[in-house]
Amino acid sequence: MRLTAFLLFALFTAACTPEKSLTVTPAAEPRCHCEGSGKYTIILDAGMGGWSVFWKPVFNTLKKTNRVCLIDRAGYASAEVPASARDARTVAQELHKLFQKNGLTGNLILGGHSMGGLHVRMYQTLYPGEVKGLMLIDAAHPQQFESLPAAFGENAKKQPESLEKVIALAKKDRLKYAKNKIPLNGIPPYLQNEYYAVTTQPEYYFTLKAETENFAQSLAETKETPRLLDSLPLLVMASANSMHPAIFPGKSKNYSFEEHNKIWLTLQKEHAQLSSNTMYVESRSDHYLMLNDSAGTASAILNYYRKNF
Repeated sequence: MRLTAFLLFALFTAACTPEKSLTVTPAAEPRCHCEGSGKYTIILDAGMGGWSVFWKPVFNTLKKTNRVCLIDRAGYASAEVPASARDARTVAQELHKLFQKNGLTGNLILGGHSMGGLHVRMYQTLYPGEVKGLMLIDAAHPQQFESLPAAFGENAKKQPESLEKVIALAKKDRLKYAKNKIPLNGIPPYLQNEYYAVTTQPEYYFTLKAETENFAQSLAETKETPRLLDSLPLLVMASANSMHPAIFPGKSKNYSFEEHNKIWLTLQKEHAQLSSNTMYVESRSDHYLMLNDSAGTASAILNYYRKNF
């Protein structure tokens, strides 16, 4: 999520208010919301800084014909934030406990957007008997920082420091005066109140910061997962225009978006080589294709499901 656009604006708005404290606890847990019916359960995990609201437009289509569950990872849309690390292995283990608690112990089709792709790949590695299919939706790639233009990784390293400033503002309840400066990334109007209710709170930015700090570890862990999934049904959906200035994580002046998107597509095509049973789909949308191309994303998932299940 782009942070710099509203930082200075929020600093000079609102009167002094008591600072909100954060509840950091090992007890913070992920949550899921499931609807629909079917033999298989489609699980949808959002990317860094994302939670169930990012998947709702697609969810609303899929639930008409399938059993579908949305995930809120620990710390998102919650009054508690996790004390544990936010690396892919930890998240996958937390999701496993969540699924066991809710009776989701088999016939799972795991879908992950962006960083969520690392989580579902790790889950499949740790609990292969439960996973009947994987869906990588413009997913993070273990070698992305080595492959993409250097400025992309350099800007990513600066995010935790920027987020510290945003957390301080959110603790004083100042972000509610700067909602129009918080990037929407394609969140439709009917979901914007729900979106702002979370993205104006310090818990959101604390969790996002923890994920950014652990992202390199998540990439490293995913490099150690199996490079081949045999014939496991795999959907790879890639954005041909994944990155552009409005969603770039930092200052984008002189950044080569054309080069970035060309390399990104190559990385997505590498994902498609993970299985001998892959469906590969390209969208003309940006990285948030489940929002900005929700119809195309839902259609790709349904076609993948009909073909394999």
